[in-house]
Amino acid sequence: MKILIKNATLLDMVKDEPNIRKTDILIEEKYIKSIDENIECEDAEIIDAKEMLVMPGFVNTHTHLAMSIFRGYKDDQKLMDWLENAIFPVEDKLRPEDIYWNSFLSCIELIKTGTTTCNDMYFGMDKTIKAVEESGLRGVMAWCITDTSIKDKIIRTREYHEKYNYEGSKIKIYVSAHAPYSCSPETIQLCVDLAKELNTGIHIHLSETLQEDKIIRKRYGKTGTEYLNDLHVFDVPVVLAHGIYISDSDIEILRGIKGGISHNPISNCKLSSGICDVTKLRKNDINVGLGTDGIGSTTTLDMFEEMKTAAYLQKINTMEPTAIKAYDILKMATIEGARVLGLEDEIGTIEVGKKADIIFINTDKTHLYPENDLCTNLVYSANGADVDTVIIDGNLVMKNRKLININEKHVKKNVAKVVKRLL
Repeated sequence: MKILIKNATLLDMVKDEPNIRKTDILIEEKYIKSIDENIECEDAEIIDAKEMLVMPGFVNTHTHLAMSIFRGYKDDQKLMDWLENAIFPVEDKLRPEDIYWNSFLSCIELIKTGTTTCNDMYFGMDKTIKAVEESGLRGVMAWCITDTSIKDKIIRTREYHEKYNYEGSKIKIYVSAHAPYSCSPETIQLCVDLAKELNTGIHIHLSETLQEDKIIRKRYGKTGTEYLNDLHVFDVPVVLAHGIYISDSDIEILRGIKGGISHNPISNCKLSSGICDVTKLRKNDINVGLGTDGIGSTTTLDMFEEMKTAAYLQKINTMEPTAIKAYDILKMATIEGARVLGLEDEIGTIEVGKKADIIFINTDKTHLYPENDLCTNLVYSANGADVDTVIIDGNLVMKNRKLININEKHVKKNVAKVVKRLL
């Protein structure tokens, strides 16, 4: 398949400063073949990108896609109260087909708001993987392992790694240990050994709440980061979700890791978990990407909302309006998120030879006018509804706000059945 994008205003995310220019883009199969003016290609599908900004798709570095039914469910509680009294009892009743439909609903929301890659951990991941694959998204997927659920998830991780971790696959399998407080040293060691065996990475929650930090210090006499370091977790690539309570000595440990931190600003605000010091982490050469967390704790999968919230939090946390620039935030949502997932050679920028994961943003909107600074408009004024067209792996997934090969009404109908039965 060939796609020729004409008259694009391109923000390629390649350089340390914004590189915006008028150009055409030719896509052949999965890849960006050419970026130049006045490209001609007779057998390509032509898309006119006039009045559109073209940029890399967003990389959502921490999700729980199957939690879509928990949007607004028993809100305004503390994290552990919410989990133990609202979420866990319902999760215990989820059927495999529920996980599929719930995940598919999240996939639709991701696509319609400009996300092209997600990093997911949950249980019943075979059904989430099916939804991600059928929706057209790119995904890094992992079965969430705790002390009470080990053997079957290790078997499934091995099985699906063999199935999907090949060159060119849109699906990549990671190992997931849930969190330091829910995984004993023995469980985490099993996860590290498995990741090394499969030559893959680990996705784990870390230092999300002050309560968690206190539990780990009391139980092991060290921080969560020190606990993971002593168990050799950082010998493999890692995605550390949240990373709020990280000390200066923790930063020294994290400087050399492959992967990085997934910052989930809205979830952290909504649950009053705290503020991740993104500014300090980035100054210390630690990769930081953006994530939405699950819909239950965030209520939205719109990465535009995460971008603006992340920017606001850093400015108020440092009491310095220059602490982080709009372009830095865009990098976190694209190329830096790709680095966190170890996908920076494939996605995150628009360059010749990279995978064609591209979104079009309609800038002909009142709330995006005037255009004094395009990056500022994207971070502080734009929203997911401004995404017009989405290409993933060289395939059109949404065009002119219309999903291609996805029956949104059918998905909603099936999710409604799940909600009626469980909630």
